[in-house]
Amino acid sequence: MKWFHDLPIARKLALSFAATTAMTVALGLFALWRLGTANDQIQETNTSRMPAVVHVGEMLALLNEYRTYELAQLGRQGQPEEIADYHKRIADTRGAIEAAEAAYRALPSQPDARERALYAEVQAARAAYFAAHDGIAAAVDAGDFAAAEAISGGESRKWRRQFADALKALTAYNVQRLDQQVKAAEAAHARTVAAIWAGILALGLLAALLGWGIARAVARPLEKATRVAGAIAQGRLDNAIEAQARDEAGQLLDSMRAMQAQLRAVLDAQREMAQQHDAGTVSFRMDESRFPGEYGEMIRGTNRLVGSHVDAILEMLEVVRRYSVGDLSVDIARMPGEKATMTEAVDAVKASLGAINAEIRRLAQAAAEGDFSARGDEQAYRHDFRVMVQGLNAMM
Repeated sequence: MKWFHDLPIARKLALSFAATTAMTVALGLFALWRLGTANDQIQETNTSRMPAVVHVGEMLALLNEYRTYELAQLGRQGQPEEIADYHKRIADTRGAIEAAEAAYRALPSQPDARERALYAEVQAARAAYFAAHDGIAAAVDAGDFAAAEAISGGESRKWRRQFADALKALTAYNVQRLDQQVKAAEAAHARTVAAIWAGILALGLLAALLGWGIARAVARPLEKATRVAGAIAQGRLDNAIEAQARDEAGQLLDSMRAMQAQLRAVLDAQREMAQQHDAGTVSFRMDESRFPGEYGEMIRGTNRLVGSHVDAILEMLEVVRRYSVGDLSVDIARMPGEKATMTEAVDAVKASLGAINAEIRRLAQAAAEGDFSARGDEQAYRHDFRVMVQGLNAMM
């Protein structure tokens, strides 16, 4: 996963958003596909299996009605109007049976081999039964009710029962297929629900993992950078900074490491200058060109500060050196602020040397004029200057 940690934060977020979006779209497409499959099953049930059960059941019900009219007609001997009415009823019922059969054949589903075999038995029994009934109708029309009853109780009954049994078998098969479709639809629905829940859980888990990964990848380096920045702010520059990723947080740690290295370099340069000055090389200055930007300005400021103090000291030493050889004609430059104490000290040296010099000249002048009673003011001086005046007085 190092490649993921090295990605910029914006790309991490984009990748996470793309992954969760892709999974959401995939889950939605899967749900739509499963809904489409379920809808196809429902459509097949509504347009094929259920209508098949209805049409075949309608044929069976009409067959019973057809047989009832057929038997009732046989009991109307000598009643031509009643016989004609039953003829019409039987013809209408036969037309309804054929219409129901035609509706069954027109269903959009493709019957399998078993259903085709069952329907073939229905067709054969129906044709034989209607043919037997045609014999009954011809006998009735001829007034031969005995022959009609013989056909009804024999061949017609046989084929009617086979027709009814074939319709029941076809109905049972379609009911079985219908039950199978319902169970398959229920199982598919259960699988779809389970798959959708699994997808939702996987999507939630992925989102949580990506969120945790991004938060961890961003927060840990930032926490480390915060600790490093706090340590640098407190003056501790000995932190080991390691950037394990190349994203913005890793780049921040790299910048913190570079900043710490620059500060260390500045401190090392200052230590080196202090050591050089302690060793007597007061002309040593730090190399400003090694440091960029404000770091270079810090070094230049330090060099100027040290140079200013060294120059002031050297100037003072030069004036004192002139005083040491008796040249009191020079004055030290006037210095501002606390540096004025240097000016005052050198001025005091000059004033003391001038005073003792004037005292010596005065006594020398008196001696040259033969006045050996002149004495220097010993109380006006201290230390070796007082000893000098005391010596002059003793000499006088």
